[in-house]
Amino acid sequence: MSPQYPTRVVLLACGSYNPVTNMHLRMFEIAKDYLHNIGNCVVIGGVISPVHDAYGKKDLVSSTHRLEMLRSALQNHEWIRLSDWECRQENWSLTKQVIRYHQNHLNAAINRNSENDQLDINENELKWIPENVKLDNRPIKVKLLCGADLLESFGTPGLWADEDLEEIVGQQGLIVITRMNTNPSEFIYNSDLLSKYMANITLVTEWITNEISSTKIRRALRRNESVRYLVPDRVLEYIYRNNLYGSQRTSKYLQLPFREAFPTPSPDAGVATPSVLVNCLNACNNNNNNNNVLHKRATLSIDTVDGFTGPGHAVKITGETVKITGDGAKEVSRGGAPTEEEVEGGSRGRENLVKFIFTKHGIQVISDVETIV
Repeated sequence: MSPQYPTRVVLLACGSYNPVTNMHLRMFEIAKDYLHNIGNCVVIGGVISPVHDAYGKKDLVSSTHRLEMLRSALQNHEWIRLSDWECRQENWSLTKQVIRYHQNHLNAAINRNSENDQLDINENELKWIPENVKLDNRPIKVKLLCGADLLESFGTPGLWADEDLEEIVGQQGLIVITRMNTNPSEFIYNSDLLSKYMANITLVTEWITNEISSTKIRRALRRNESVRYLVPDRVLEYIYRNNLYGSQRTSKYLQLPFREAFPTPSPDAGVATPSVLVNCLNACNNNNNNNNVLHKRATLSIDTVDGFTGPGHAVKITGETVKITGDGAKEVSRGGAPTEEEVEGGSRGRENLVKFIFTKHGIQVISDVETIV
């Protein structure tokens, strides 16, 4: 009895990749892990095939840009390769045609002496295949890697021809990445055609929730919002360099003069409203009052304020020491070091260094007195 070898599989993903995101690449890793864990398949490679420009999807940038972004994204991925065959055709291709081309292409590569040897083989698309695999005559099965949305589109009347689904699902097979709290099995059950080939559909649940999509990336770029860590860094750099999707490179910090960084009351306001800086100082002074064990207290004032140029810059604020003498008179001293008597009494007059840190949640104030958010 001949030994049973696991099926050798190439994962093929089609789509617009407008632009490619980290989730597109994660799908390959998720599928590979799952197939290797169940043990009946071994993934020997992955192929990304972006759609032709003639597909006519809204906001679709040229294949020249999309291919270049994919090349940048795949620089450090040894087993996932880019195929430009679909983009090089005269018009857009049906999914079954894309799968058929790559299936025949791979078969010809591993059977050089067979009757398929006359096929035009693009060696650049086969570099990801290990040499020992090319020398092995065991077949390679190309399976379509997709998301649950594509699976559900199979049920849209008039969108897919039955003969196309027969070839895609029946002959090749699907690897479907699904989200938790969804039920693709019910969708398969409700479809007579998909139920017929249920054994050829592998459902893989993505347990780490990830809602990244190219549509959301394009929207964020139009609004000059950050998409870093959602797309590969090289892709993001390419997008900014070529001003794709209405993007504009923004500076790291918003540079504002001091008086603009701290808003002042509106002239239409009926009651005077203290600025953010005054509120912060009042909070620090209230803390001093709560900690006042003698008839002395340190009061923060804004007589000496250094301007700043960006988030995190230190602001110097002068402190006052008010001492109540025996006859009820006040003695006020500004700045300088505390006396030994003041130190022993537990109250100090000093200069406080207050640091204002700007975050998306507001202003964080760090001082010698207390940290306030």
